[in-house]
Amino acid sequence: PVSDGAAAVVISSVDNLEKFSSKPVLVAACEVGMDTITLSKRSNLLRLKAVEKSTARAFQTAGIQHKDIDLLEVHDAFSIMTTLALEASGFVDWGKGLMLANNGEIRINGRLPLCTFGGLKARGHPVGATGIYQIVEAAIQLRGEAPAPIQVSDPRYALTQNIGGSASIAITSILERIKF
Repeated sequence: PVSDGAAAVVISSVDNLEKFSSKPVLVAACEVGMDTITLSKRSNLLRLKAVEKSTARAFQTAGIQHKDIDLLEVHDAFSIMTTLALEASGFVDWGKGLMLANNGEIRINGRLPLCTFGGLKARGHPVGATGIYQIVEAAIQLRGEAPAPIQVSDPRYALTQNIGGSASIAITSILERIKF
């Protein structure tokens, strides 16, 4: 399902952080990856090359590794997209994405909490607001302000990922909690 929606964030230079928040969140990386929009020209429809590219670039820009990520917000508008995104992002080997769910690793208290507020389908997938809404939810987690039942324990890094155009474009952001 698709619905209307809106989301917003306040962006500031590092010099002004304390003016806006006592719990700022740094955008450590925001990277784009692309693939052909023509599905018939893709060598493998189950490989999200745009996700592979944007994720690799985001990790390089942020200077961190997969093991540093404390929670994820992926583009789960369709059930299979979660598995494909986890695999393309390198959080699990190809063909093993479902194992993360089966093993409880993507639960709130798991190794890799995923879409802790319920994901895109839970909010009605407001297309124009989706990417920023994911960032808002990740920031709430990093600030320690999520409702107690869904608050991830002491997160430092969050990864958000928004996909568009039949997965021909992916934007991966890595957010970091800053403590003064």
